[in-house]
Amino acid sequence: MILHREEKAVHQVRLGELHQVLLLGRVEISSAAIAALARRGIDLVFLSRHGRFRGRLIAAPSGNVQLRLNQFERRRDDSFCVRLAQALVAAKITHQRQILLRAQRRLKDAELADILGRLRILVDKCRRQKALDPLRGVEGTAAALYFGQFGKLLRVTNFSFTGRNRRPPRDPVNACLSFGYAVLASTIETELLRCGLDPMVGFFHQPAHGRSSLTLDLLEEYRPFVDGLVLRLINRRQLSPLDFDRHGPEDLVEILAQSPADDVEDPDPATAPGPPDANAEAVFLSQVGRKVFLAEFYRRLRQRLYYPPRQGSFELRSIIREQAYHLARVIDGHEAVYRPFVPG
Repeated sequence: MILHREEKAVHQVRLGELHQVLLLGRVEISSAAIAALARRGIDLVFLSRHGRFRGRLIAAPSGNVQLRLNQFERRRDDSFCVRLAQALVAAKITHQRQILLRAQRRLKDAELADILGRLRILVDKCRRQKALDPLRGVEGTAAALYFGQFGKLLRVTNFSFTGRNRRPPRDPVNACLSFGYAVLASTIETELLRCGLDPMVGFFHQPAHGRSSLTLDLLEEYRPFVDGLVLRLINRRQLSPLDFDRHGPEDLVEILAQSPADDVEDPDPATAPGPPDANAEAVFLSQVGRKVFLAEFYRRLRQRLYYPPRQGSFELRSIIREQAYHLARVIDGHEAVYRPFVPG
């Protein structure tokens, strides 16, 4: 497969080396390339240049109809939904706490020490919730505490972070987080489709028109990986303030119109921060910034981590796939409990 820019070949890759192809912005692809990708079962995803999902072409999905029927049946089981959501939220908070704990060894910050204790309590609290709405409240509280300290983890003076914002992101750190979550969501959805699950039918995130709810469920498990990646890119000065584009209110109508219903930032109306702010300045990764980010993102997916269920070291991408099949086995009743992956 050959990439051309202005009729000049700039990159060539073997199809056997590809897991997924992302097309960001106005990129053309030949029918021959589409056919070759389809024959090999390589997912082709179309995103806007800011990372918003537009569509995908994928080879024939899994024929496991019974799995999808079981998924629909499980969705009507409130106790199953709560148990799965408890596991996902507890894992997310645990991983967030690990990120803060590593920084605390250097910072020795009194306020951060208090937040670490409160997050540990919230992990226990989420496991005691008996319904989804109170569990969402615990998750929201944990997110506010976590992102309230996130700015302290930045080691460079030309970046700052005062809180999470989106639609549009209004500073470079939030631009990176939003972009990373969107790209990771496309990777997770691919694995769900391959194992035969319906990405639209979730358990923690309520099914809604146009929302990839199950993708969002599993995204909770992996969001902290993006957070750590963003910190790495900024603290190692792989990204600079020059790697971001800024748009005034007059440019935002088209940008906000690209926002899909399955916004990966905060899709639940009970916890979403309100409608898009069309009067705010928007900040997005530039073309160069996206190139740097994606190179490090896919390097991260190739990183090998210890995976306890298989008692071995696996690439993060393979772990995401293993977890999708693990969820399928839980839905089918072949395994009793879903155990999210939290790195040691």
